[in-house]
Amino acid sequence: MPSEVPLKMNFARRRMLGLLLTGLAGGFTTFALAGRALLNVTVPAGKWKAVRLKNLPLDASISLRIESDGVIDVIFIHQDELAKFPAAVNPAFQGTVERSMSFKVVIPKAGNYHVIVDNRKDTRERKVRLDIEAKAAPRKPDGTNPLKTPPKKEQRT
Repeated sequence: MPSEVPLKMNFARRRMLGLLLTGLAGGFTTFALAGRALLNVTVPAGKWKAVRLKNLPLDASISLRIESDGVIDVIFIHQDELAKFPAAVNPAFQGTVERSMSFKVVIPKAGNYHVIVDNRKDTRERKVRLDIEAKAAPRKPDGTNPLKTPPKKEQRT
């Protein structure tokens, strides 16, 4: 079984503090809800490893920069999809890193996510560096996301 590196992102406490501090202002909550981690992972030939990001809130943005000493596949999936892996999965992101790559994902479903570093195709061990940054979506004091446009109401004439 591949190893898993836990990375806990506890946004709930920071969000509550931010809501308390800005709740009376009536504007957007623009306080920083962020976490950052830099991880070095060695992936043996023919194996894969997963890095778990816990409790990611809906609409948070996750930015990843991956550097590798060779070609390696990267898959970003929700925990529900991890049970299916290595069979076909429905990832939020999937790509191949030759030396380095960056990508950003907006979390479509709250919960735990996994960054899978897949070296099953290679006969050599790979050293991989993951720079992961998470930011919660801005919220109004009522908890809604100001970046999402609400559906327009039809007016009857």
